[in-house]
Amino acid sequence: MFRKVAVIGPGLIGASMGMALRKRGLADSVVGIGRRQQSLDKALAVGAIDKATLGAAEGVQEADLVVLATPIGAFAELMARIAPVIPPEAILTDVASSKVRVVETISQALHARPDVAYIPTHPMAGGEQSGPLAASADLFEGSVCIITPLTNTFPESKGLITRMWRALGARVVSMTPQAHDRTVARISHMPHLAAAAMLGVLDDTDAGLCGKGLLDTTRVASGSPELWLDICKTNREQIGVALADYIRLLQAMADALADGNLGRLHAVLDSAKEKRDRLLEIRRAASPADEGRNH
Repeated sequence: MFRKVAVIGPGLIGASMGMALRKRGLADSVVGIGRRQQSLDKALAVGAIDKATLGAAEGVQEADLVVLATPIGAFAELMARIAPVIPPEAILTDVASSKVRVVETISQALHARPDVAYIPTHPMAGGEQSGPLAASADLFEGSVCIITPLTNTFPESKGLITRMWRALGARVVSMTPQAHDRTVARISHMPHLAAAAMLGVLDDTDAGLCGKGLLDTTRVASGSPELWLDICKTNREQIGVALADYIRLLQAMADALADGNLGRLHAVLDSAKEKRDRLLEIRRAASPADEGRNH
């Protein structure tokens, strides 16, 4: 499928992509590009990459797929370095958790490179651990990968990236960058902040008595604060809207408790149970072979 894949930032997602591509024979060679040799050595040790380099411009030479898997805040600087040297007709993709501002940054950097196909993607996979040692070749099995193609996206390149993600085990869904940011703010970004808030109201005595329920509910709060600040910075408007809706519902629950209106509280709990049960059914029924939905 690819001769050479250059993964810039072989952390959890980037290294998992490298491992998955190599395991499935989808790339002849995977090169890892990073800022720290120690991290690259770990990616080499776990089999995520074949070669490593600290030079971004050097690493993307002759690559037919370039993957941006660093924190979003590094994209502008990286694009300034690699945009002039990405091989003609190569595909550039990112795996960022927000899209509108990312697409603006990368598209602006590629304004003089119409021969490079840019396909924004976001695999809805990962965990609270970070780095190549947490990577897995099967991380994307049963996951969803969102593609946000642009109006000038090459159809052949979009098709190739779609086939790649399906080969990695993901179900591919296509939507606009705007729809992506609104949706992901509600299903990923806001829940992360909610988990942080839950822990924020506890003291050490409370936390020491917790059971599995609290640990499950707040698992994502163990994620990197720096990474999540980066995400919040680039999708703050949509996250703010999602948080406002969440706060209104929490306030309605608090009011119901204060008024002794258990019927109203029961309605909220009942609706939540129905939604989660339906979500589990949808997840069980979904398969990588699905054609995906357009938004």
